[in-house]
Amino acid sequence: MTLSKKIYNYLYIFFLVLIIVISEFSTNFAKAKTFVINDIEIQEKYDLNFNKIKVVDKAFKKAFEILISKILQSQNKSILRSIDINQIKSFVEGFSLMEEKFVDDSYQAKINVDFNKIDLINYFNSKGIVTSSINPIDVMILPILIDLKKNQIFSYSNNPFFLNWNLNNRKFHQINYFLPNEDIEDFSIIRENIGDIENYNFNEIFNKYNVKNRILLILLNQDNLLKIFSKLNLENNEMYINKNFKDVSMKNLDQINDVILDLKNDYENKWKSLNEINTSIILPIRLSVDSNNFLLSNNLENYLNEVDLISNYKIESFNSKQIIYKIIFNSTPDKFLKIMQNAKFKIDTSKDVWKLQ
Repeated sequence: MTLSKKIYNYLYIFFLVLIIVISEFSTNFAKAKTFVINDIEIQEKYDLNFNKIKVVDKAFKKAFEILISKILQSQNKSILRSIDINQIKSFVEGFSLMEEKFVDDSYQAKINVDFNKIDLINYFNSKGIVTSSINPIDVMILPILIDLKKNQIFSYSNNPFFLNWNLNNRKFHQINYFLPNEDIEDFSIIRENIGDIENYNFNEIFNKYNVKNRILLILLNQDNLLKIFSKLNLENNEMYINKNFKDVSMKNLDQINDVILDLKNDYENKWKSLNEINTSIILPIRLSVDSNNFLLSNNLENYLNEVDLISNYKIESFNSKQIIYKIIFNSTPDKFLKIMQNAKFKIDTSKDVWKLQ
């Protein structure tokens, strides 16, 4: 085979692979421009008045309510009252009917709904409301309940907040909680520090589970007055919440559950505040990838598609040595490097065009 023939074959293979990359890039990025709400369950009576369009509209509304609860802080969710079904449908990019069946004169279905991300962000921005990215996180919570009148610490097995914490979940919650195991050593550590309970960090307990995202929840109960101190450490951001609840009986499960949901709502708001999509920040980032490393470029694109703080990205240039991506990021360079590091990407920032290693 002549040298020119070899060069021709090399270039043919290179550009063929590049076309495949760009094709997949276009498809994936189109998917990335949506908020996806999956497994919306709906049920409607199946009779002469049955209207499938109305059933689908019902699914759109239910999915939209879940989405709003995911991306807006609780104080802004009242905007739902001013958004009718026609406005909601204008945000729908598409939907998939995953399952449907008829059971005892009842129509039941499960639907996935895609909402246009950019349209929604722009809409809420026009109303002066900042949205947050959907970013699930695993967090360890340590709920310590103390009866001040008796100077008594509740063991985990007798602590109603510990026992019921993970029984109060909502589809829109982004924080996934796990609790410590019952441990005599933990109880001893808590008892030894009861005098300075609000200032002690209990790292001995948290460190046993090798977790960086944690919540210390101190509940002080006296005559049905519940004083609560929460110390959150989420992605190295330390935050505090103090609250009081009146007329909360430790024997009333409904009241306990109301307090748990209220606290979870506060924690969700704190997490959303760390993930706000600030479209007023437009940070262009140029990132190069080795053209021959198809797997790395594919993994990069798949991850960029998942990051809500990335409003846009494209292949700016390419040759036989490198592909250069231009990424528009709605936050700071440090934030970009941090989320990339969390995803196990290593980036060399020593030059104007950063390099993915």
